[in-house]
Amino acid sequence: MTVLITGATGNVGGNVLAGLLERGVPVRVTSRDPSRAVLPPGVEVMRADLTDPQTLRPALTGVERVFLYPRFREPEPVAALLREAGVAHVVLVSASAAAAEGPEFDGGNPMRWFERTFAASGLAYTFLRPDTFAANALFWRDDVRTHGAVPLPYPDSAQAPIHERDIADVAVVALTTDRLHGAAPILTGPESITMGQQVAAIGAAIGRDVAVRTQTDEEARAHFGKFLPRPMADAILKAWRDSVGVTPFVSPEVERITGRPGRTFAQWARDHAEDYR
Repeated sequence: MTVLITGATGNVGGNVLAGLLERGVPVRVTSRDPSRAVLPPGVEVMRADLTDPQTLRPALTGVERVFLYPRFREPEPVAALLREAGVAHVVLVSASAAAAEGPEFDGGNPMRWFERTFAASGLAYTFLRPDTFAANALFWRDDVRTHGAVPLPYPDSAQAPIHERDIADVAVVALTTDRLHGAAPILTGPESITMGQQVAAIGAAIGRDVAVRTQTDEEARAHFGKFLPRPMADAILKAWRDSVGVTPFVSPEVERITGRPGRTFAQWARDHAEDYR
């Protein structure tokens, strides 16, 4: 059984690759630029760009299962290509928002559209629905390094951020067994933790005091404007504002599927301490 991994140089895909290699599963990965892909020795890598699905075709030869990170604009051509290539099972990284009810196509919630397309394609599927990524805290690394403080508009916003290794561990179960065929688990970390507490955990991991500098919404929008469109920035701010004083949903799925508790944010911070030094 050969497994194709897309996004193997990313936080989640790299851990999926490591997990499959540990189990001796034959793997192949794709990259838009194989010459720049940093991968373990001996891993087969082929050029493909999911924004041009036909470039994926050669990499699908002999592949039974695919780990799919959704770096594509429309799901229909990708689903059709996987079906034509004889792929038996696709594991798609989706999002918790896809669980919400809504129209078949919702420009504000594309993962719902992606899921419904793959579910109707005839492929066996697993949809992984992570909520907040712990790795979102990597956006703070320059502030931590340079200023020793993180600007936040709502430091009391509560989340249940998930370690990328937990997402990968669930993906490995899906890719190596039939246990999760047709499943769509919502994945969170094992605890509720505020953003201010996350900053403190990063400080503890690097052995430095890291402060929180409270921002106004306008200051936060100006900061987000460096890398996000205004509607997305507004949506993030609303989510943070609405989560102040609210206990977030903590999913049991990581432990149920993998047989061990999910990793805490403190563990994530220790694993990524060098990113902040």
